[in-house]
Amino acid sequence: MDKIIIKESVRNLVEFCLKQGDIDNRFSGNGRALEGTKAHQKLQEDNGKIYENYQKEVYLTHEFEMKKSVINIEGRADGIINEDDKIIIEEIKSTYKNFSYIDDSNEVHWAQAKVYALIYGEDNKIDTLHIRLSYVQLETDEVKSFERKFTLNELKEFTLKLLEEYERFSILIYKKMSNRNESIKDLEFPFEKYREGQRKLINIAYQTIKEKEMLFAQAPTGIGKTISTIFPAVKALGSGIGEKIIYLTAKTINRQVAEDTYDKLRQGGLKFISITIMAKEKICINKEFDCNPENCIYAKDYYSKVKKVILDIIEGEDRISSEILQNYAEKYEVCPFELSLDLSMYCDGIIGDYNYIFDPRVSLGRILENKGNIVLIDEAHNLIDRARMMYSASLSKDKIMECKKIAKGKLSKIHSVLGKINSYFIDLRNECEHKSVEWFYEVEEPKDLIKYLQLYLKESEEILIRGNRFEGYGEILQLYFDINAFISTMQLYDENYRTSIEKEAQDLKLTLYCVNPAKNLKEYLSKCYSAIFFSATISPIMYYVNMLGGNDETYRLKLPSPFKRENLNVYLSPINIRYKYRERTIGLVKNKILKFVEEQLGNYIIFSPSYVYMELLYDELTKETIKEFEIVKQKQNMSEEEKREFLSKFKENRNLLMLCVLGGMFSEGIDLPGEQLIGSVIVGVGYPMISMNNEIMKDFYNENGYDYAYVFPGINKVQQAVGRVIRTETDKGRILLIDDRYATNKYKLLLPSEWYPIKKY
Repeated sequence: MDKIIIKESVRNLVEFCLKQGDIDNRFSGNGRALEGTKAHQKLQEDNGKIYENYQKEVYLTHEFEMKKSVINIEGRADGIINEDDKIIIEEIKSTYKNFSYIDDSNEVHWAQAKVYALIYGEDNKIDTLHIRLSYVQLETDEVKSFERKFTLNELKEFTLKLLEEYERFSILIYKKMSNRNESIKDLEFPFEKYREGQRKLINIAYQTIKEKEMLFAQAPTGIGKTISTIFPAVKALGSGIGEKIIYLTAKTINRQVAEDTYDKLRQGGLKFISITIMAKEKICINKEFDCNPENCIYAKDYYSKVKKVILDIIEGEDRISSEILQNYAEKYEVCPFELSLDLSMYCDGIIGDYNYIFDPRVSLGRILENKGNIVLIDEAHNLIDRARMMYSASLSKDKIMECKKIAKGKLSKIHSVLGKINSYFIDLRNECEHKSVEWFYEVEEPKDLIKYLQLYLKESEEILIRGNRFEGYGEILQLYFDINAFISTMQLYDENYRTSIEKEAQDLKLTLYCVNPAKNLKEYLSKCYSAIFFSATISPIMYYVNMLGGNDETYRLKLPSPFKRENLNVYLSPINIRYKYRERTIGLVKNKILKFVEEQLGNYIIFSPSYVYMELLYDELTKETIKEFEIVKQKQNMSEEEKREFLSKFKENRNLLMLCVLGGMFSEGIDLPGEQLIGSVIVGVGYPMISMNNEIMKDFYNENGYDYAYVFPGINKVQQAVGRVIRTETDKGRILLIDDRYATNKYKLLLPSEWYPIKKY
């Protein structure tokens, strides 16, 4: 058979074969990488002055002919010294350790230089080479070096052992991928027939992926969005288009649907390894959530054990769920979260939250290095607000004062710098009081504050890195992370940002607010092969295209509902329910609701514009006993268990009036087919509450501002709520919209065409 071609970096090759040790989340300093780079550069600069023939960052690449493969490896040697006919390959490492603890026993550190030395020796026909391993002490700038001499044959023998081990693993992955591609050739759509619009979505999704483009698809409930995006993506992989599918969604239930969809395709013959990545806290199996080897057996010696686990799982599993990860983690005593990240490199499909691709703090950097990712973004309407959060950062005066008190009398430098930061916040609070406002915002970033924040990072890092726990250590550490995130966000600050100042009682919050996340999203989308955004409610579609990183050329698709139009009857009662009129019109709203639900008995959800209005309506409805109906209401901050119990009432009861909040946890992502839910009443147009962020958005977008801040997000909530009623082809349902704004031309244009004709009620 033809030999397979494998490309890998020297660093990844060495780490894969030789990496040992523990997972350790104990503080090591965020400036470490930057300081390490500076230490490298300083030593390279010094060497350039000492040695006449010195080269730094030398690119080296070589092709190795193996039994079953050709492995091409590449990388940059830190330095090459040619002195008195002696060739020295130098590997530079930085450390905070005292030099008395540093010796020449770290074989992983030697290994990288050995591979570079072999490549250099082969390319330049040199039989004997020297390797120098130099450690730079970051606090003192001292350098400690070790040197060894090797023959070319010794280097070849060492490197070939690594390559043979890497080849065995790569051949396994290659065979899995070949079997996958072979199984895709004959893979058929897993249902007897296509729903209306489904074939169109599949064909356009495939073409989009093939052309490495982006698609925004509005696909109503019932089309089967998950299979209609996963199926063409799988087919694309089988044709050599893209390398991996990443399915992103914000909700657990949707992750389950994606897992089940891959299972359905496997039943049809697909050979495909998928993995679901969950948050570290949710998948942790330790009694205490503390990722260091002293407190967690699953962190201890993780890197020495994980390679065998990866091989076992890849050979034995295809659907790698959180339960499977936890089972293997317990069996081999490895961390399930880190295992999921390491495994994801070798899986065909990854299912997870939006943040694993788009959030700079937690994105899967290793995955993004590979530009073959086909990204499928489910419920894409949710990504706008999530992206704003990802690219924003805040600091609180209260937290600063808390740490200032902790530092008093024992951490004088930290106490001093926090005093300066606190003074800055006091000035901002005084400005609020002077302007007689609770908040205001500025176009520019707070440049004057940065020097003090950087000083806090420097001073606190020196304390935290020692690892000596003291009372208040956790608070000092958390503020370090908060300030670090704030400074990182400052690097992104441009015309898409505003700086907001918000007074909350005696506290003051300073936020770098990302009003328009499109540019930041584009940065991450540019690292993907193709991206498909889909939702039942991305209307008006150009609003979502503009906000999520698309442009005028981006592909767009709007599909009609596959269900019969007559199955959904929509009615409108044009009552003024604005804040000023609520008390006056609440009785009229109650009468309309009762008349509507009594015409056809069954289970209904009544969506209110806020918790306050829901309580008002609940009191009004329960003033007298309504014999036919049981009336219940949503609680704030319900747990998953309470949510399940709440939804179970729809299965167990008939003639239920369930009062919920529009835009809350029961507005989307719940499935109540058939008689479980026969109708909904929507009170209001879904406007988000007037808030600082929404008002900033309104100003930012000028003539479109009111729509972007209030109207479009509101209409999305309404469409999501209505989407709970018709879930299958046989469902029939009724909707009552209560608000006089629905009768205006603006809303007539925004409401979906499938709702028409809307009857006056």
